[in-house]
Amino acid sequence: MGGPVEPYSARNGTSPTEGYRRLHDYRVEHILLDRTYFSGRSPSATGLPRWRQQVQYAVGHTLNDFYSLHPDVRRETPIQFLLERRWPPKGASFSSLMNYWDIKTRIADELMRIASINHLQDIPVKLYEQWFVLVPELKIELSIIFQLAWKSQLRGRSLHVQKFMVTADEEVISGFFHMVNVFCHYAYGEPPEQVEIYSLMDGRRHTFDGNSIELAKSLDYVRLLSVFLELDEVSNCALTCSGRKSEKNEDAYGRFGLM
Repeated sequence: MGGPVEPYSARNGTSPTEGYRRLHDYRVEHILLDRTYFSGRSPSATGLPRWRQQVQYAVGHTLNDFYSLHPDVRRETPIQFLLERRWPPKGASFSSLMNYWDIKTRIADELMRIASINHLQDIPVKLYEQWFVLVPELKIELSIIFQLAWKSQLRGRSLHVQKFMVTADEEVISGFFHMVNVFCHYAYGEPPEQVEIYSLMDGRRHTFDGNSIELAKSLDYVRLLSVFLELDEVSNCALTCSGRKSEKNEDAYGRFGLM
């Protein structure tokens, strides 16, 4: 790969670089998802459906458990067994018992299908890790949580990035691709090889070639996302000052995501 600008991990507790604002991918995703999910609903509604948060959290833990294993061990470990340990209990979050089992079956079937063909002999270079990189043109510090990233086998490319969502959203898909494109250019000096986003409930896969979009276009897109983030922060401040309850806080997100 190309010579990387040294990104650093939030796990070390590093504060933002002076003069730069941090743009977190998970915060952007929540803004975009809320715009879609609550379109036409009461403006007092906050947060995504609880079942969706719980299932995404279970999926994240399961993938982290599975791909932390050596490839030889992964071949002997059914991913559905790991999912069973993480799956949320039946409860009020699901609309009915039938709904609970339907969601569980769909997610398990899709994870089994993906695990049976996905990088069987490889070890990920990033696995549920949060990384930052400076983008001087935008005066931001871009933060991305990489669920799964593999070293590219193509000359002139950096990473093969994979993201797993319970249900996908077109705006989130576009936003994530542009953020990864910017990250890879500034961290490694090369575009990603490929960005794959899996929508587990409907079994769809959205794939982007890293050379398909110019960096300038992705920078414009990320600049727009940073504006959305600023507006959301103002909105959250207003909610806090008014005393209205909101689930949209740092603790609610978590590194395994809620999408």
